Amino acid sequence: MAAGDHMSSPLGVIIFILLMVLSLIVVGFADRVQTRNQLIRQKIQRMSFRIDELEEICTAIEPLLESVVIPKLINEEILDLINSVKQLNPRAASLDTKLERAQTVAQALEAGRAQPFNRVMPSDTAIAKHKYYLTEAARVVRRHQSIGRLQKEDMESYVRELAWAHLMVEVISHVVQGHKAISRDDPMVAFGYYRRAQNLLVGTLSADVRRDRTIRELGEILSGQRLALSADLMPETGFNPTTKPSFSGVDINQQKPVDGEYKAS
Repeated sequence: MAAGDHMSSPLGVIIFILLMVLSLIVVGFADRVQTRNQLIRQKIQRMSFRIDELEEICTAIEPLLESVVIPKLINEEILDLINSVKQLNPRAASLDTKLERAQTVAQALEAGRAQPFNRVMPSDTAIAKHKYYLTEAARVVRRHQSIGRLQKEDMESYVRELAWAHLMVEVISHVVQGHKAISRDDPMVAFGYYRRAQNLLVGTLSADVRRDRTIRELGEILSGQRLALSADLMPETGFNPTTKPSFSGVDINQQKPVDGEYKAS
């Protein structure tokens, strides 16, 4: 056997091993790139879903609140998420529409309220959905405070506003159903809705000064002394009865709060 043959065998083995190692490095790098890209896609997908949810929340909670400050914060959160997605994927053209929509909302909110103040929900399902939105809005407000965009006092004030809205979206909806029952001459059903609204207020730990007034005025409605809540407590006056309710035929001791789902009537 020639000397060259003896030298080429070890050299061939070395080259083969080097090629194997190189191929493993290339495959490992490709796997890491693929895994990273997959994680980025998943993160972008989660952020896109959150943008869609926040858009819905921003629109849904505006009528439930007395000011537009909190919807503005929600919209700022949307803009933050859009910019974050664009950093992860600058070619995400699908976000251009969302960005344009968020900028339009920002301009509209700067001009003032876009939707009238209205906490009346058509069903228990709608009440639950909007209460969830208000809870999520509180999370956004707290996040803005945690990153230094809000003072603690402002955050606490906005959270209290959301908590009051969380309570009153259900209270006002039940009062309206009571008003509707009075208008169709159904005092027993009306009494149940008014009592249910009052019980919600009695059972809460809210420190809002309007709570005690609303409890008292609902008691006056239940005793036939009042037509409806004061306008500053309930500006949604469109369903107010035109005559004072009479519950003389209602057995107060046996009357139970209305149970089950209701729908707009």
